[in-house]
Amino acid sequence: MHSTRAALILATFLGGLVGGVVVYAVTDRGADTNPYASLQRSAEPAVSADVARALVNDDAKGLANQLDSEVLQQLKTAIEPLTDIRSIKFVGAVEKSGRTLAAYVAGGRTSDGTDILVGFVLRVTGDQIVGVN
Repeated sequence: MHSTRAALILATFLGGLVGGVVVYAVTDRGADTNPYASLQRSAEPAVSADVARALVNDDAKGLANQLDSEVLQQLKTAIEPLTDIRSIKFVGAVEKSGRTLAAYVAGGRTSDGTDILVGFVLRVTGDQIVGVN
């Protein structure tokens, strides 16, 4: 009687497991579609590469020649905790209707000597940087 009871318990367990898998397979809708439209990736704009190079080289004059005062202030705010920029990496860019967003990650130190990374995005229209996020 014990072996019959054990076989019945095992059969119930396996039947429930198989039944659950079947119900899941029938009712699963799959992954939800992305509600956000994808933008076309593009190459790094030359003007934003020049700004990144000027930041790494601590070239204030070069930045002042490339950016107007409003964009310079936005850039300062975007990288604010950093006082010593040691590296900048281009992460990627997307383009739509002649407007490009170029993303960067800057690595460096804060005024108290802490190493951190800061991300920022340069908005490019034509061959000019028009904003920083």
